Amino acid sequence: MKTFRLRIVSPDQVVYDGDVEFVQFMGMDGSYGILANHAPLMTATRPGPLRVRTADGETTMVVTDGFAEMSGNVLTIAAEAGERADEIDVARARAAEQKARDLLANRASLAAEDALKAEDALRRAMVRQLVGQRTGGSADRG
Repeated sequence: MKTFRLRIVSPDQVVYDGDVEFVQFMGMDGSYGILANHAPLMTATRPGPLRVRTADGETTMVVTDGFAEMSGNVLTIAAEAGERADEIDVARARAAEQKARDLLANRASLAAEDALKAEDALRRAMVRQLVGQRTGGSADRG
């Protein structure tokens, strides 16, 4: 199968950089599936799982809000954060979910911007838990 280059970067690290056969991720208008020689593309990403298939098998990661660009047979995803499934601390993600839910329970006392941040935090925490639990992320790392 033909391959293309995938680069996933966040402000503090290169999450992934390698040749892949297929990538699936969440864009603002739905799920994208990318194969080699895909047409040029630019889209915003949403927090969600990112599936990667290489010659060695399939893996799942989590990426948050950002942008994806396919150009010259290179898919670059620049996200606020990215994490491999086996690095996910599920217990920490549960705690982040609870914190966000607690904040949102008092939505009336929050500024609009703080409510939006709490909603984003809740989405990220839930995606991290989903991917971590499905793929064996740590349940007790701290």
